[in-house]
Amino acid sequence: MELWLVYALLTVVLYGLGEGLSKEPTTRLGSGRMLALYSLYSVPIYTGWFLLEAGWSDFTPDGVLLGIGSGLTGALGTLLWFVAIERGNASVVSGFSAAYPVVTIAAAVVGLGATLLPVQVVSIVFLLAGALLLGMSEGHGGQAEGRTWLAPMFLAVLLWGAWGVLEKLSLDAIGFSANAGLYVLSSTPVYLLVARRGARRRGPWEKAAVRGAQPTLVLWAVSGVTMFLAIGLGPLAVVVPLMTMYPVVAILFRRLWMEERMSLAQKVAVGFCMTGTLIATL
Repeated sequence: MELWLVYALLTVVLYGLGEGLSKEPTTRLGSGRMLALYSLYSVPIYTGWFLLEAGWSDFTPDGVLLGIGSGLTGALGTLLWFVAIERGNASVVSGFSAAYPVVTIAAAVVGLGATLLPVQVVSIVFLLAGALLLGMSEGHGGQAEGRTWLAPMFLAVLLWGAWGVLEKLSLDAIGFSANAGLYVLSSTPVYLLVARRGARRRGPWEKAAVRGAQPTLVLWAVSGVTMFLAIGLGPLAVVVPLMTMYPVVAILFRRLWMEERMSLAQKVAVGFCMTGTLIATL
């Protein structure tokens, strides 16, 4: 098995487990505060990576611009996703967001000259179909208020798609440790801005909820490292859709350990995702 595939599958498992454990602390703390905590957990890991491997020695002007661009597009995409979630139906927004790998794949094929084998095309079709179906069947929230969510969600998809390409280019240009330092520098202020907006609506922090969030935060922080490694080592057009399969792990975890029931749509989506993942390993 290719090393990039190992890291991609680790990302799916670790982030998926974190997602599965996140329901209660997110409900109690709010998504903004969870994002702030996630950012603060990630900063020591990425900063340590940067310092221990002397990431600054790999800086180049083009690489620095690519690294900052990657961090900003990913973080701004997340900010716009929060805006869309606040304005629209969470299930519809989640389903729409699952389309962002299409942008990355198109950019990789057209802009980077990536080529896809027939088996990879089939894998991507299954993975994207599963992700879209999962998005449409997951999430909570009231009815969408008109279409005010559509513009920020469309921009978020474009930014996340651009993030995948810029991240790959940055890793190729300056390596993993330098990219990690630039990621922290550019994305953390945006994440904290999102957290500040969300925290205004809530009261004091619950210490018990913060303690309950620790397993989720650790899993998410570690999965960020495996995500960088997977994108840096593997074919971008396959890695990105494969890593969007983390909801499968979250759903199965909640089903098996928290006794949540799976809808028919979720069962079909999980089947699509598992089929796509199996084909990707061929």
